Formats: sequence, structure tokens, C-alpha cells
Amino acid sequence: MTQQSSKAALQSLALQLGVTLFAAAALVPVSTAWALGALLGGGIAIVGNLFAVVLVFRNYRAADPGALTTRMMGAELARLVLVAAGFAIVFVTVDEPAVFVLLGSFLVVHLLPVWWMHRVSDQAMKR
Repeated sequence: MTQQSSKAALQSLALQLGVTLFAAAALVPVSTAWALGALLGGGIAIVGNLFAVVLVFRNYRAADPGALTTRMMGAELARLVLVAAGFAIVFVTVDEPAVFVLLGSFLVVHLLPVWWMHRVSDQAMKR
């Protein structure tokens, strides 16, 4: 991973963590079950995204696009399995999880990198 791509990836993961912690803290006064749901949903998304980033960008060589494509597809499949396992663990261990908050926070945190990378690439194009 190059310094530029690792910086963007770390910023994206830090943004995800910040949003997760903010949402959980903001929901504590409303309901601790909702705060836990936000924390768990965001946490599942962060772990899945971190896992995919590590799998795809370790020892990255742009000269071999076939290998990169294979790694990307493998990382996506591994992320799906990891996310499914995370949700399964939550549903088995947490009594009456706040399902809408859990899934909503997962989706928001999971999709943040798309918005963040678009923002970073848009700024880079303006330079």
C-alpha cells in the first residue's frame, strides 16, 4: 500500500470509528439498547472494511491487475462472511437487539468509505 492510499484508508477508517462512537454516545440518553445497536452495527462494518482493506492492499503491485482483481473479489467474499458472522454473533448473544438501529448504523458506517473516497479523489482532481 502506498503512503497516499494508506493515508486515505486510515482516514476513512477513523471517520467510520468516529461516526460509530458519536452515534452510540448520542443514543445513550434515548436507549442503551439503541446505543449498543449503533456500536455493534458500526463495529461490524469497521471490522469488515478493515479486513477488506488489509487483504486487498497488502504488498500492492499495480503491474499485476489480474492478481489485484482476484484479491478484491476474495476480499469482498471474506468481508461478507465476516459480516454475516458478526450479525449472527449479535443475534445469538444480545437479548432483543435494536434491529433497525443495528442495521442502520451498519449501512451508514459501511457506506462512509464510498463517500470519503469520492471526496478525496475529487479534491485530488482539483489540485
